[in-house]
This record gives sequence, C-alpha cells and structure tokens, in this order.
Amino acid sequence: MAKKVTIKDIAAEAGVSVALVSFVMNNSIDQDGKKRYNVKDETSKRILQVAKRLNYQPNLAARVLRSGRSHTIGAIFADISNSFYGEIARHLEDIAFKNGYTVLFASTDEQPAKMDFLVQTMLNKGVDGFIIVPCEGSLPSLLKIISRDVPLVLFDRSDLELPAPTVVIDNRASLMTAVNELLAQGSKNIHMVSYTMRVSSITEREDGYKMALEDAGIKEEHIHRLDFASIEEQMADAIKDLIEQGGDGLVCATNTLAISAIREILRSGKKVHDDIKIMGFDNSDVYGLFTPKIPHVLQPIQKISESTFDLLMKLISGEEIQERKVITLNSILVK
Repeated sequence: MAKKVTIKDIAAEAGVSVALVSFVMNNSIDQDGKKRYNVKDETSKRILQVAKRLNYQPNLAARVLRSGRSHTIGAIFADISNSFYGEIARHLEDIAFKNGYTVLFASTDEQPAKMDFLVQTMLNKGVDGFIIVPCEGSLPSLLKIISRDVPLVLFDRSDLELPAPTVVIDNRASLMTAVNELLAQGSKNIHMVSYTMRVSSITEREDGYKMALEDAGIKEEHIHRLDFASIEEQMADAIKDLIEQGGDGLVCATNTLAISAIREILRSGKKVHDDIKIMGFDNSDVYGLFTPKIPHVLQPIQKISESTFDLLMKLISGEEIQERKVITLNSILVK
C-alpha cells in the first residue's frame, strides 16, 4: 500500500516549513476579500504544484475541525427524478462548484420519515447549510435544523411559519395564465389534475385554476386529486372521468402529472389538441413530440437556483436576513 502523502512530505519537497504548507492549504478568503494568511503568490504556487505532483489528499475531517466549515451543503428535494428538481440540481451543482462547495442531493418522495432520516444524516456529515423542499409533516425535521443554528433556505413551498428565507413562484398567477390560454384556444370545460397532498405550491395552483374559471364566469370546477405514490393507477380514472364529463381542456399541476395525463389520453383513443387540449407545467421533451407543441408554464430554473444559493451563502457567512423573507418569482407561458 502506498504511503499517504502528508504536509510534512510537501514541506520537505518544496523546501519550506510545515507551518507554511498548512497556511497555504487552508488559506481561505475572509469577508473583506483578503487572504487569511499572507503568503507570497510565488511560494503558494510552488507549494501547490508540489502537492499536486505528490497527489496530496487533504484530511477533510481535520479541515472542518480547523475552519468550522465543510464547504458542503445538503439539498433535499421532493423527487430528484422529476425534471424540474433535476434541472434545479444541475444548476445548483454548477453554482456551488464555482463557489468552492459540494452539494449532497437527496429525495424525500414526500415522506416525512425519510426527510427526518436525510436531515439527520446530513447533519451528522457536518453540512454547512440546507436547501430544502418541505413535505407534509416535515416541520419537526426543519425545527431540528434551526435548533442547531444550521442555515436553512426553503424553496418551491411556503407552508410553514419558520424563521427561514424562502424562494417560490407566483403559483396562482401561473395557473390563471394557463387556464386563460386554454380558454383562448376554445376550451370550455377545463379540468385540472392535482395531488391529494396539501402543500402550498399545489393548493395555490388549484386556487389559480379556480380564480381563472370564476373570472371567465364558469361555475363548474373539476379537480382530480391523485396520490403522489400511485399517479399512474389513478390517472386512468381521472381521464375517464374527464371524457365522460365532456372535458375538452386539462391543466396539470406538475410535469409528472402532465406526462401521465398525455399517456392516458392517448390510450383512451382521444387526440391531444383536437379532442382534449393540454396545458403542461415545467418543461418536458414530450411536449415537443406534438404539433403544435404542448403549451406549458415554465418556472425560472436559473433564477430559483441562484436565489436559493445566494440566500444560503449569506446565512453561512453570518449575514442577517429577514427570517421570513420570501422571494416570489414569475413564471412564463411557453406556447
């Protein structure tokens, strides 16, 4: 087994003291923009070149003990396989890397017990902060984070009265725009597929659907609420009900629901656009397979990622932020 390279080996090779090597390896930038230790650039460069040549692997655990930071953050989403969360993860990873951070990603599958396990695991790993999509029943887990004074930023949902900044979109306005577009296309009996879970992003989108119908003078509402764990099984019944009730338009609360709905409409023998007009949510390659392309509400992925990461970095650096600060972003309609 090859001998593990230490800072003593680097010091001997570079012809400098062990203390100087330690300074260079841990020379972080303070809030005033200056290096914590004043080491000449030429010397630093030589030491780092030697470290690279010897394949030096720093002891991260020791570094955390010295600096108090792991330069790792925990990101816990509802379902990272969902394209919306997947795109957020991709952007967060890029932004974090540019800022010297690593992100640990995980999904709750809307299960509070799993959320609690993930939170505890990441706390044990010493993450510097969290970016979380709260699920129903997650309040105890989030309070655990706050009680330990670990920075926390929430996004996508704003149900909980917690001392944590939050990034969301204007869900009501987004769905009102979606319904109005279907009305403009000639739909008169518009249904909605949603979830049984009562988190703010879902209930607010349902509110937007209702508000748009009310503004149009339509009194009859049709909201089909599906269980997150059994979408495929329940979507068949939802589309059957839509067809039996003469539905000619369908708005979807998420892209997962939209793709499932499209699949069931095609199975029923009905035609997308001609028989039932669809309004999707978030992006999907499936939308482009139809002519014309299926219209959809698009959330500002890049802006959400930047805003959540920026808020977390401010909290980690000790900057005071209004505890219930909520950043509300606008979506756009793609058609």
